[in-house]
Amino acid sequence: MWRVPPEVETRLVRSMDEFAACEAMSRDIWGAAERNVVPRELLLTMQHNGGLVHGAFLPNGRLVGFCFAFLGMRDGQLRLCSHQLGVLPDFRGRGVGIALKQAQRYDALRLGYELVTWTFDPLEARNAYINLHRLGCIARRYDRDHYGAMEDELNRGLPSDRFEAEWWLRRPKPPVASEPLVLLRVGNAGEPVAEHPALGTAAAALIGVPLDFQAVKRASLELALRWRMESRAAFEAALSAGLVAVDFRREGAYVMAPSR
Repeated sequence: MWRVPPEVETRLVRSMDEFAACEAMSRDIWGAAERNVVPRELLLTMQHNGGLVHGAFLPNGRLVGFCFAFLGMRDGQLRLCSHQLGVLPDFRGRGVGIALKQAQRYDALRLGYELVTWTFDPLEARNAYINLHRLGCIARRYDRDHYGAMEDELNRGLPSDRFEAEWWLRRPKPPVASEPLVLLRVGNAGEPVAEHPALGTAAAALIGVPLDFQAVKRASLELALRWRMESRAAFEAALSAGLVAVDFRREGAYVMAPSR
C-alpha cells in the first residue's frame, strides 16, 4: 500500500552509531536552531523507556530518514508523542516518511499504545495531506504560537501556530458530509478570502490553504502573515462550532466535520 524504494529498510534504531546518525540528521535538517538537535544519548534513553526511534536505512547502513516518539500522558490517556520526522532531500516524495510512520504504528501497537500525537503547521498543505488523508489522523486542538518565536528557515518570521494530529491506531475516521460549507478559500491572486456562513448546524466545512506556503513566505511575508491570521480565525470558528479536521483534499482544503 505504501510505496517506498525497495532498497530502504525502516526499523527501530539499534546501535549507538545509528543513534549518532539520527542526531547528525536532526542537525542537518533543523540545525539553524541548535536547540532542535536531539542528542544521541537522549534518543537512546527514550527508546529504553517506552519511546520509539525509527530509522530508514540503505543496504550499506546509511541513514536516509528517522523519526522518534516519547511516552506521554494527558487527561489520563497514554500516548506516544512523536516529535521529529526527517528525510534527506534526495529521498523526499518517495514514501520514506510514510514508511517511517507505518513502522512507528506497528511498534506502537506491539507495545500496547493506541494513540500517537504530534504537532504540525496548519498552513503546510503537504504535511496536512499526509497526516489527515494518507495516515487517517484527525486534528481538534489548535494552539496559537505554540513554540513561540522560531529561527529555523521553515518557521522564521511568523507565529508558530500548530495543529495537534491525533493518530488513533484502532479507530475509524468520522464520516464526512458531501456538501460542506466554505469558510476560507484561496483567491485569484493567492490571497485568503474568508466566507461567513452560519456554522450553527453545519454538517461540515472547508478551509482552504495555499498548496506551497513556503513559496508564499518567500514572495511576501506580509501575505504569509495574512494567511496565518485568516486561517487561525477560520480554524478556531470551526472548532468552536464542534467541527474537527478529519481530512485534507489534494487541491488544498481541510475538511472539518463533527467529532465522534
